[in-house]
Amino acid sequence: MYAPKCLVIVSRQDYIDTFRNCLGIIYTVWVENLGVPLETLVGNLVGCVLVPPPGGPQVRFSIGAGDRQALQPPAAPPMPVTHTSVHMLLRLLGIHNSVTLWCAVMSEHKVLLVSLAGARLSAVCRALAALMFPFRYAHVYIPLLPAGLAEVLATPTPFLIGVHSSLKEEVSELLDVIIADLDTGSLHIPPSVNIPRPEGKLLSSLQDSLALVLQPELRSADSAFAPPPPVQSLPQMLDKEIRAVFMRTLAKLLQGYRHCLTIIRIHPSPVLTFHKAGFLGARGLSQCPFAVRLLDSMFFNGLVAERGPPWRPTDIWDDLVLNLPEQLRLESLNSDLELSHIQELAMQLHYNENPNPQIFQQRILRPPEGAESRIHQPPLPTLCAARVQQVIDERAATNNLEKLQAIRLPAPRIIPPAAPPTGAVELTQLLLTNSARRLEVLRSCIAAIFECRYADARKSFPAVLRALRAPNARTALVNDLASRLPTNKHILHHHQFDLIVRYINFCFSLLRSQGLISC
Repeated sequence: MYAPKCLVIVSRQDYIDTFRNCLGIIYTVWVENLGVPLETLVGNLVGCVLVPPPGGPQVRFSIGAGDRQALQPPAAPPMPVTHTSVHMLLRLLGIHNSVTLWCAVMSEHKVLLVSLAGARLSAVCRALAALMFPFRYAHVYIPLLPAGLAEVLATPTPFLIGVHSSLKEEVSELLDVIIADLDTGSLHIPPSVNIPRPEGKLLSSLQDSLALVLQPELRSADSAFAPPPPVQSLPQMLDKEIRAVFMRTLAKLLQGYRHCLTIIRIHPSPVLTFHKAGFLGARGLSQCPFAVRLLDSMFFNGLVAERGPPWRPTDIWDDLVLNLPEQLRLESLNSDLELSHIQELAMQLHYNENPNPQIFQQRILRPPEGAESRIHQPPLPTLCAARVQQVIDERAATNNLEKLQAIRLPAPRIIPPAAPPTGAVELTQLLLTNSARRLEVLRSCIAAIFECRYADARKSFPAVLRALRAPNARTALVNDLASRLPTNKHILHHHQFDLIVRYINFCFSLLRSQGLISC
């Protein structure tokens, strides 16, 4: 006997656990024949449940089967809700692979997740998108791709997609896709893909902070008289502490970015520009591929448009950017304060997901163990659309929307610019004193050559020749070529070879004219 057992809820709301509970209640009532019409359950679910907006109160409801449930929206609308998905990401892939995967997403690479469990794929996709905060993922985002749409993986645009492990053999042939196997914890990076990473202290600080959060006993492991091991945080708090570490890393990287914003139009809506070259020069990040790639991304353009205006509601990110320089100064005097600051930020993230301290004991109906394996399953009856609509109309007439509509939104305020961008003197690499704009043109031209965008490279050819008259620009050219050609056996296309040789010949001619080399 054919008995369909697939129940689906389609919604734009982000309450996955509540939807799972409602499906379980409907299934239990159907399998156990509890005497409640399915039309009543579906009608109550669609027409009775008032979904509170972000920042709204907790809403308690029942769909008519003796259940008790609650919807709790986050306190701040822009902040992502992760529950324990970020902790799951670090548990499945480890610190090194997780940081590498985060760098790949932040630098707009194609990322593919593979697992036998669809729940893992959805949770890890959610976690990677949340670790980008305050940025928003702006490319193709499909937590679970159906097998019939596998051709989507051939798109030339960046994506973050999850697929079932049954497609592992098919996706292994993709040459420019980073594949993370969540079941084995492995990460496959094709040879043709170069993932930029934060350089120097920023990357090591990120990894050390993650190790300190996940393994707090490391701080006293070498002590002669080690104290008792610290109590491990719950997965919900570990999740927020990991997010706090990544948020602090991005705040360190973008320190002083508001000083490089310029308002070019106020009415009808603010339009701002960001002085990228000035920011990179002031921070000493001109040679950091990760920072350059991030500032060129769609994510950063969205950040400038969303958080650039100086008069708007604020959230945890704005407070972090304002207070981080003082926190770093105190941490330089006492390293034990780092974990305290991380935990303080984690508590703010936890409160955002759980703004109501009152504990509500939910009651969810569940089928008895082994109910799904019964031989004789009752057939799912056809629902009466008229009865469902009648229940919806009855509930809609008694709903009180005034409480939800009377929510006061956060008041806007002036955003302080915080500390100016600094850090160029801290780097040990060669500081380029040439015009930042000319160096940016030089790097863009070299990138266009190696990306086979020859028309763009030829357009900037005269400007690059003028920039190469400065010694530091020639040094930048040599360093850029050395980073892109790690061996002396690299094969160049004809147009690539022609343009690079013309640059090198021009540099030699300048050196000969200055008497620095002989013919």
